[in-house]
Amino acid sequence: MKRLAPIASATFAFCACTTTPGPIVERGYPTGSLGLAAIERADWATAERLLTEDRSIAKDDPARLINLGRVYMATGRSDQAIAVWRQALAADRHGEVELLSGRTSTTDQVARDAIAGYERLLRTASR
Repeated sequence: MKRLAPIASATFAFCACTTTPGPIVERGYPTGSLGLAAIERADWATAERLLTEDRSIAKDDPARLINLGRVYMATGRSDQAIAVWRQALAADRHGEVELLSGRTSTTDQVARDAIAGYERLLRTASR
């Protein structure tokens, strides 16, 4: 399984990023292509532009989709977030990512967790 660059948080506690001090940067991807630094500073417009306009990684790359879902969720577009997280989950290839907690996961599990976390929020809000 290919080891992918860490991905940005998806609103919940399974944030993925580097564990080393210093700026958050993509590993295994062109710098900026996953919008990590923009997401880290909550610059949602820049992150979205990087994730949608950068042609250096595939549009169906699960790490890109997960980060795009994070941007959509942060900007109040939960339906779009869920849709791209489902695309990430359905991707043909998945790789390992390092999470903020220091543990590793796979992109399919991160997408699954993002969807489940959002569904938990909806259940809690409806009570």
